[in-house]
Amino acid sequence: MRSRDVGLLGLGALCAVALLVGAGGCQPEGNSSLPTGPGGPGGTTGASGSGAGTNAGEGGSGGEAGAATTGSAGWGGGGTEDPSARVVTIEDITTGAVGEGIDVEVQGVVAMGRKWLVSKSKRSGSCLWGVFLSAPGISVTEPNSGILALSYGTPGVTDEQDNLICPNIEKESAGDAFPDDVKPGDVLDVTGRTSYYSPADCGEQPPEANPTRVKQRQLANVTKVKRVGSAPIPEPHVFAGEDIAKLAAPSNPDGENVHDAWGGVKVRVAGPLRPTLQGEMQTVVGAYGNIVLAGSGLRVGDKVYYLQGSMDVCHRAPDYSSTDVEWARIDGFSTLDYCTWSLQPSNKCADFDPAGEDCTDGVVCE
Repeated sequence: MRSRDVGLLGLGALCAVALLVGAGGCQPEGNSSLPTGPGGPGGTTGASGSGAGTNAGEGGSGGEAGAATTGSAGWGGGGTEDPSARVVTIEDITTGAVGEGIDVEVQGVVAMGRKWLVSKSKRSGSCLWGVFLSAPGISVTEPNSGILALSYGTPGVTDEQDNLICPNIEKESAGDAFPDDVKPGDVLDVTGRTSYYSPADCGEQPPEANPTRVKQRQLANVTKVKRVGSAPIPEPHVFAGEDIAKLAAPSNPDGENVHDAWGGVKVRVAGPLRPTLQGEMQTVVGAYGNIVLAGSGLRVGDKVYYLQGSMDVCHRAPDYSSTDVEWARIDGFSTLDYCTWSLQPSNKCADFDPAGEDCTDGVVCE
């Protein structure tokens, strides 16, 4: 399987064309001293997720704050302390109490998963990394309790096939502000810039993509991360029955602010859940590593745990050769996959019940 790789169109340009690839978020590039206020739409690039895709990553606004020069395993990140950053909560950001393009710090937040490659730009060589964060002190995830935080790392290199290759964090430092060994339960202080973003061309996407009309709130341009302790991670809030379709809806159903409330939050969709079979071969897992749930139409992706070229079963696309599968539950983060609201598990084996056929006895994914 090959990674998804496209060119960055630049600040203010349309985000993607038909050959762009799936990814979980992106930030526009440009001067780090953009004025405070809403950022323009950023260029988008392909990255995480198995196979080549037909759409691109999303998220972020307000310009690149500069790639961190550190952020390897250990206690800290890149960038310098910004005395102008306001101390706020995740809820302040996701409810819109704090506007777009504001430099902020969230303190004592809990990492909900590993760091993952969100997007990359063949044009500029940039590699964008993300970590899902949760509000502290909760036992079960709640509305407005989670957010995706984004940070640029070491630029990628171009291989002989003209593909941009970003650092493989199994082997080398990503170079962004987050520690490479960040893990679920790490307690962090994180400085970045508020963003409310979706790709500029979502209105041009085909109806079958179920393109969003709602932006996602994020903490973009992260330049400083301090690891200050550890804490239990909250259990995921449960969506069941007709409520599952709300996570896939292109707009806020029934006047609810569903995507502001649950975007970036880890949730559980409760079964029984069955797949919509895909393609000419009628498979459970589509060409790009996606599963689509019957009834709700919710897309379940592999963006967070997939690593290009990894031989570890935990970082490959899910394996369901039998079409007669029924899940009791699937856990994942509610987030945009380019213009489509999706569920992105972070643990290929533990987040599915039942897990795929390659999650055999003795396989433990972290």
